[in-house]
Amino acid sequence: MRSRRIGGAVLAVAVLALAACSSASSSSSTSPATGTAPSAASGGSGGATTSSVSAASAAVQAATAIPTSISVTQALPSAPPKGKTVLFLQCEQAECGYEGQGLQAAAAAIGWTVKILNFQAANPATLVTALKQGLEYHPVAAFFSGVPQASWQSMQKPYAAIGAVIVDNFNNVAPTGAGVLAGRGYASENGPQGTVLADEQIADSGGTPSNSLLVNVPSYPVFVPLAQAYKAQIAKDCSACQVTEVDVTLPQLLGGQLIPAVVSAAKRASNLKYIVAVNGQFIDQLPQALQAAGLGGKFKIISGAGVAADQQNVLNGQQLATVSSPYLLGGWQDMDEAIRWVMHLPVPAGDNEVPWVLLTKSNIGTPNNTFDRPTDYAQQFEQLWHVG
Repeated sequence: MRSRRIGGAVLAVAVLALAACSSASSSSSTSPATGTAPSAASGGSGGATTSSVSAASAAVQAATAIPTSISVTQALPSAPPKGKTVLFLQCEQAECGYEGQGLQAAAAAIGWTVKILNFQAANPATLVTALKQGLEYHPVAAFFSGVPQASWQSMQKPYAAIGAVIVDNFNNVAPTGAGVLAGRGYASENGPQGTVLADEQIADSGGTPSNSLLVNVPSYPVFVPLAQAYKAQIAKDCSACQVTEVDVTLPQLLGGQLIPAVVSAAKRASNLKYIVAVNGQFIDQLPQALQAAGLGGKFKIISGAGVAADQQNVLNGQQLATVSSPYLLGGWQDMDEAIRWVMHLPVPAGDNEVPWVLLTKSNIGTPNNTFDRPTDYAQQFEQLWHVG
């Protein structure tokens, strides 16, 4: 089932540590948002105030703006030295490969080589094996996504000994110690996404109290900041809005049970207007499932990071908004970190950002599994690197 498909950067997030804390059933809880009482100018009793709706609308407008420049602005003092090798540890999901493709394109621009070794995100031993094998290529850096540091920290000393760095993207806790750097996709990325998803709901509702389902897989720690930020923003700006949390376990997600759990919760909820998912790829088949259950068109769907299917749902009017997934661009950010490591330069903050965009009908254009903006990101990196 396509509903079981999960993006590589997402599936790789702490899968090993998660299985032990997953249970066999989903859970849902409903709670009224808590916050200050609305003013007389609110959209209704306990609804968002006019000023809150205006602020939410402005935040949504800002989040839908397509960037014209990359997040990295610091130019290198000179072109990178040629002939270096980096490793990309590729998980089993298709989306994992996009980042590797971006890394390869960036390597070609500066005369470097990328060695790709496979591992299974659900089996940390395979990552350690790949890292051990990678040492024979004498890399300057190794990149992968989402496996907790405890699973691969035994490889830190061997990599540090050859002057190489290990970079882990998309996790909830940044790695520490010798020979490691944090990549992208940590709490600083997901918190603001959660706030914007709440702003989209508040702006779209016009301040009218409206209840929502928040669909989450708590076993993935990387989504915790997003869920917390969403609930906090709803509580702050719409005290009468109720958020029903639909928490699905990892076995349920991988078993295709998430969407049935959401449909079941939607049938039970009262005054439900919105369904909000922490990740678009969890629910890209939800519109069809709701239609089959006789609930088609009753709810507005908003999601975190999505791919082409989620974007197409937005264009079809089956979803209100989703968030971009810039995988190829992420590979160029990886390379920028590697270059600066080799040249003994500090890593700019822009390399640690996921340059996401809130996607609506107005700005999607052509759906793509890797939505990379600005479109000339490669040329902008090359200019910073004095190549091309």
